[in-house]
Amino acid sequence: MSEVLRNDIFRFSSELPVQQGFYRLCKFKPENPQFYLPNLLITETQLDSPLSAYFVDSVTSKVLFDAIDDGDIGIVNNGNMLRVILSRRANHNTVLVTERCNNGCLFCSQPPKTGNDDWLLNQSALAIASFSLNGVVGVSGGEPLLYGDDFLHFLDFIIENSPETALHVLTNGRNFADVRFTQRMKERSEKMRITFGIPLYSSRPSVHDYLVGSEGAFNETVRGLINAGNSGINIELRIIPTRANYNELDSIVEFAGRVFSNINQISLMGLESTGWARKNWSSIFIEHDIYSDNILSAVDSAYRSGIPLTIFNYPLCHLPERAWQFSTQSISDWKNYYPQECDTCTRKSSCAGYFSSSKGRFHQPPRPII
Repeated sequence: MSEVLRNDIFRFSSELPVQQGFYRLCKFKPENPQFYLPNLLITETQLDSPLSAYFVDSVTSKVLFDAIDDGDIGIVNNGNMLRVILSRRANHNTVLVTERCNNGCLFCSQPPKTGNDDWLLNQSALAIASFSLNGVVGVSGGEPLLYGDDFLHFLDFIIENSPETALHVLTNGRNFADVRFTQRMKERSEKMRITFGIPLYSSRPSVHDYLVGSEGAFNETVRGLINAGNSGINIELRIIPTRANYNELDSIVEFAGRVFSNINQISLMGLESTGWARKNWSSIFIEHDIYSDNILSAVDSAYRSGIPLTIFNYPLCHLPERAWQFSTQSISDWKNYYPQECDTCTRKSSCAGYFSSSKGRFHQPPRPII
């Protein structure tokens, strides 16, 4: 099978181990050396002169040098491994601000941990400011809003130091059940471009709570969605079809249109076979063909509600043809691939393709498009 579209993990050589942490990656001497993160020089070959004072260290890797743009952001781990987390060549950029969460979703792609990882929020703020992208950066977890007031301070830092950057925050929305917190978030949303992607997996509390592994989560999420929407905060509502909820997709959409306000988009998300989804696959995954009509019903319900609907993470050949116009190339390039069978497909250029994690027993083969 083909490799991912863009590699994000690289090995490099260095005379001495490079300290672990976040770095601004430089191919050249920076015009303005004052950045929020230390500058790490990336070279094609070993340096033949002393390292300039503008850089805290240097690494050598022609593959890495060719793969980055000057000013990308990377994390060094294990002495000689670097992961590019913010790239100007990427189709999507996201920072992980915590691995803690108050849900335990059966399909969680980033299984939660309990340790204190506040440093991730602080370093992510510095990374976004150093990257200074005139575009959208995703903020993910875990559950970012568990930080409470500290997350508000994180936003204040972005507003002040990288005002051109828009944020898309993935959250379960439960903290918005707190009216005071929601109002303070609204104040920040008036100073920056920010959208919150909040999942609702059922219009029934028992099903939503089952899928997110937390009793009472439905009630908090619904109250949070009402508070946030009524405050004018931008919301993207997310739905992942599973064996437990595929037959109520249109009901979820109808419920959202009737109960919530300021839903700017409904996103129907294909299940990713990674994290906890792998161990729960047999109980949560359902073949795409089985619920094709349900997807079309959700599309029609969204149209009646006047809410735009977009379909993410499905190969076109796994969707009914009438749904193709709502599908988008959504999978991050560092985990996106197309098997060889896709090479001759006339729709490949507009198809989302597959998650690289689906290789092997989780792979759903392409279906020929005539």
